[in-house]
Amino acid sequence: MTTQKRLILVTIAILLIAVMAGCAKQAAPTAEIVILHTNDTHGRVVGDDEYIIGIDRIAAIHKSMPNSILVDAGDALHGLPIATINGGMDIAGLMNVAGYNAMVIGNHEFNYGWERLSALRDAAGFPFLTSNVALPDGSSLLDDIAIIEIDGVKIGLFGIITEATVHSAMPDYIQGLMFYDPVQTAREKAEYLRSHDVHVVIALCHLGNTPYNGTLSTELASQVPEIDVIIDGHSHTKLPDGLTENGVLIAQTGNHGENLGKVTLSIEKGAIVSKTAALITFEEAQKTAPDESVSEMLTAIMANIDIILSEPIGESAVDMSSERSPGVRTQEVPLGSLVADSYRSAADADIAIANGGDIRADVISGVVTMGDIISILPFGNTLMVKEITPAILYDVLENGVSGIITDLELNIDYEQSAQGRFPQISGFSFVYDPTAPVGLRVVSITMDDGRELSPDDNTSILTLAGSNYVMTGGDEYSMLEELPVFRELGSADEALAEYIRKHSPIDNPKAGRIMTLAESLQG
Repeated sequence: MTTQKRLILVTIAILLIAVMAGCAKQAAPTAEIVILHTNDTHGRVVGDDEYIIGIDRIAAIHKSMPNSILVDAGDALHGLPIATINGGMDIAGLMNVAGYNAMVIGNHEFNYGWERLSALRDAAGFPFLTSNVALPDGSSLLDDIAIIEIDGVKIGLFGIITEATVHSAMPDYIQGLMFYDPVQTAREKAEYLRSHDVHVVIALCHLGNTPYNGTLSTELASQVPEIDVIIDGHSHTKLPDGLTENGVLIAQTGNHGENLGKVTLSIEKGAIVSKTAALITFEEAQKTAPDESVSEMLTAIMANIDIILSEPIGESAVDMSSERSPGVRTQEVPLGSLVADSYRSAADADIAIANGGDIRADVISGVVTMGDIISILPFGNTLMVKEITPAILYDVLENGVSGIITDLELNIDYEQSAQGRFPQISGFSFVYDPTAPVGLRVVSITMDDGRELSPDDNTSILTLAGSNYVMTGGDEYSMLEELPVFRELGSADEALAEYIRKHSPIDNPKAGRIMTLAESLQG
């Protein structure tokens, strides 16, 4: 072939490429795209009759909705026993069959140790986006970005997890990992995706939009307008209509699968002309029958879990009651002390608190199974550690005993006093006067080493362990809500199970942790 013929052929090829590019530009897509999303389900994949939609119904909604993708904003693989018993593998498999397209890992995904995440990703069969987390050599921990094309629309996704994970997770979970700045990383990934001609840029985030030790999704939106939509998690915030910040739509469903998020994007000639957020509620979801293949998988998994839950984990030498009143919601009880001890041990904290309302079943002397543990602590709460001062601890305990009511003879009316906020404790003891005005009842606090704490001490630091429910303000523990998270751990039931394994056979924990003023004067 002569040089002249080669030049002619090259010229024709270039012209063809130019024509094709021009046609593609002229054929910029017009479509309506739906992004269905979940966040912070914490293993709640089995639907119920009250508020959990269930992954089988979510799968059916996704499969019935044209031009939809299904994504998750983290904390899906850890929580209830169905998630933790085999290290997240069953949840990953369910998400695969349900048709999930991508997720960002949340801080609780690290509870299995980061080395397990690649196996979970492989079982899930879709990208685990960790765009601002890197291995020691600088390479991405898992998946950096993902591009999904639907009806000609190219959707680019990347994942951002809170940088506070480096401080809040147990060190062994994340050893050797590097967490990069969410804003800088998001800007880089958004620009990269734009340069690759995507029509929609989605940030899957586990940041939250209420105060935490890290960048919030609202802050990310205000500084990175190149993002079109942020699918958020971590703060368990319910945004019925989404939230718009600097032109960026932020969507979050609440938690535990109580809603399915739905973001609708209208695309005309390759450009977004409208974007809206909504929630498919539990009631609305009931109109769709569950997906049979996912339901069958759930049934098989639950049958296997029932076998596992029946296996012994230890023994108890005594019965321990969970009676509400007089009992776990009105006074110190052995079971409450056991639970609080397990929290303190798991968290390696100075002190611990367990609200009486979380403790729901007895310990019967003899063999203790994992099923027994789940009955005692059925809510799937995780553990948090926060740093507090003695002055704050006094406020905590004042709230805990504020529901105690006395009769005309100044005796405690146990039936009327039974409130979930009553504190079961570990690492210290306290004396309170139930006849004093609310807010002025706690007389003294003494650490196990004999050190007395002052209500005026605003400088000394104690590490306090408790459930995420209490530590984020549940049962009116509002004095803890805004405090920074010092550390986050696994589930409360795991902590109790491990404590019983280590100390079996368990016996009556020591008494005298909580005393009324009259009792202390008598003793």
